[in-house]
Amino acid sequence: MANAAARIARAFDAAAAYDAHAIVQRQVADWLAERVVAVAPPAPRVLEVGCGTGFLTAATLPRLVRPDWLMTDIAPAMLARGLAANPGARGRVTDGEHPDLPGEAPFDLIVSSLAVQWFADLDAGFQRLAALLAPGGRLLVTTLVRGTFAAWHAAHEAEGFVAGSPVYPPVESLGWPVEARTFEQRHGTAAEFMRALRAIGAGTPREGHRPIPPGAMRRIAKRFEADGAVATYEVALIEIAAPRSC
Repeated sequence: MANAAARIARAFDAAAAYDAHAIVQRQVADWLAERVVAVAPPAPRVLEVGCGTGFLTAATLPRLVRPDWLMTDIAPAMLARGLAANPGARGRVTDGEHPDLPGEAPFDLIVSSLAVQWFADLDAGFQRLAALLAPGGRLLVTTLVRGTFAAWHAAHEAEGFVAGSPVYPPVESLGWPVEARTFEQRHGTAAEFMRALRAIGAGTPREGHRPIPPGAMRRIAKRFEADGAVATYEVALIEIAAPRSC
């Protein structure tokens, strides 16, 4: 496992309070579940990438007809919690960007809710996943795009700094059929926002980020709080269909 993937796995394995803080993550999973249920064939073979504690599985699995649902995650502890909450599913630990699932493909559906933004190369990752689809199968994922945490980034820029949270690609650059939606989570303080990020495994600064002096962080926090301490999530739902066989 590459160093970056191992770092991500450790962060999510340590996110013991994930469910209590992952408000938007649950909302996005519910949104994606509606689309998955709408297109799923009877008795689908489903691969879920980055299942976490099982929000998408729980919102989708009971509504499908005789599914064979394989939950996967790079973080073993998260996968274990997801499987415990969804006993009708199977599970494997694997890096969704570089899936190692001998004997499992092809899949009718490959689904993922707010996980593929951690891929180092989204295009290449999608190509590897699409290769696991059966003819006529579908890849349906949600991912974060530019504008996510806009107020947090703006507060940093106003003080002459760059936030350590990721900068996501603009939705126009994705190159696939996309539906975009905005989700918001209001926090009481900047400290509460940062605690929530750590609780869901997303608090590790991106590689190369330089620490910000405490005084500057206090000024940034005040700016963020003055704007309402709202964390905005800009989410794209991507759907890619595999060609049908002749």
